[in-house]
Amino acid sequence: MDLPEGRLLSVAGDAAQGPAAGATAPATIVCVDCGGTCHLLTTPFEDGHGRVGFRPGDIVSYRCADCLDRWDIELDESDLA
Repeated sequence: MDLPEGRLLSVAGDAAQGPAAGATAPATIVCVDCGGTCHLLTTPFEDGHGRVGFRPGDIVSYRCADCLDRWDIELDESDLA
């Protein structure tokens, strides 16, 4: 899979600087419906060049441990801050 150069959103939380640097995707979020804890379901991509993570525009899924609702969230540039 060929990926464009740019910053990555990494589940591993890579602190490196430069084109492959990124922020950490939240492992959990708060459920909007019940206030419970939603856990990340989506696994990050691996591009074959040692970079692993998510990019802006990727869809990540979470599942609530309490009410079992599923939340699909599109990552954007602000998630890389």
